[in-house]
This record gives sequence, structure tokens and C-alpha cells, in this order.
Amino acid sequence: MPRNAVAATPFVFSGICVCTALTRFPAQVGRLYAADLAGASVGCLAVVALLPAFRRHGTVGWTRAFGRALIFAGLAAVLVWFGRGLVPPAPLFITRAVAARTVHMLEPVDAIDGSIPAATVAEWGELAAYTAVYAPGGLQQGIAHVWSRNGAVVARIPLSPVRGGRAEGFRTWSRRTDLKPPLAGRYRVDVVTASDQLIGRLRFTVTP
Repeated sequence: MPRNAVAATPFVFSGICVCTALTRFPAQVGRLYAADLAGASVGCLAVVALLPAFRRHGTVGWTRAFGRALIFAGLAAVLVWFGRGLVPPAPLFITRAVAARTVHMLEPVDAIDGSIPAATVAEWGELAAYTAVYAPGGLQQGIAHVWSRNGAVVARIPLSPVRGGRAEGFRTWSRRTDLKPPLAGRYRVDVVTASDQLIGRLRFTVTP
């Protein structure tokens, strides 16, 4: 038991330091968490280098063992980088998503319930994607709406940075007035961060 308490001591104090930094500087939570992960990754590499599989029971020097661990870490980092868009940013999520004709006074007008005829859209001459994004208090995050039709990206619209602290979510929207025939198709609006992490997705269909 005393040994366990001694072994746990550095983890307790390091956890206190990380939590204090994150709560005192919420606007810099991304950079602080990145620094925390970077330090943890260096420690993990050192531990991996100690494994018999990397040192061959002591016959391989520390430099080569650490180099092998670094290569494996690099491969893992490449996989994480290419798959980052599939991982949603933890503190952000969609509280409401609506496709509509337009947005007025921070509310969608003529909301689309799943599908809408192309003739109606042509008469409107515009479409809007309304999304409310929840974020913790003090957090500010740039986002964008990526519009797609039948799987092909047709527009990427940067939006005002999300500001945290509102329980119903930070309300924002994008409008498209450059609609050209044919209008029919399966539409998708991805809400993404500046680094293309997917926060949420809105789908609707324009029928012929």
C-alpha cells in the first residue's frame, strides 16, 4: 500500500497542474491540451523503448530502441492525422440543425422537414443551413459549413467563431443564393472546425 501511494503521487500532482491550467485559461484549452499530450507521448516513447521487443533483452542499445519506438509512434501519428476528420472535437456538439429557406432574427424560416420539391427551392432562390453548436464557457472555436450535393462538395462557408457558455448552443448559419439547376439531389452540410474535425451533420433532399 505505501508503495502504491508513492507511485501515485506524481500522477496526482500532475493531474492537479493540468486541471488548474485548463480551468484558469479556458480560451487556450486546445494548446494546453496539445502540450499535455505531447509530454505524455514522450514519456510513452521512453516506456516503449524499455520493452524487451525493442531492446532484444538488452542486446540492442538505448539509441536504437528509442529510434524503433519513434518509428512506430510516427506511423501511429500519420494514421491519427489522416483520421482526424472522423474524430469529433470533445467539447463541441450540435444541439440543433435545420435546413430552411432563410434565417431571420436568429431563427430558421420555412424549415425543411426531410425533403422539399426543386420547384419550391427555385421559387425561393436560396437555401440556409442553421446550426446551434454547444461549447464550454470561455471557449472560442472557428467553424465552417461544408455544403455537398450527391457527395460532391459545392461550397465551403466560414462562419463566425463559436463562443461557449450558452446551454442552447451558439446559433449560426450559412446561406446559399448561387443555386443553379439541376437542384434535385441529396444535400449534406457538415459543420467542421478549422482543422476539418467533424462536429455534426445536416442532411436533406431536394426532389425533382
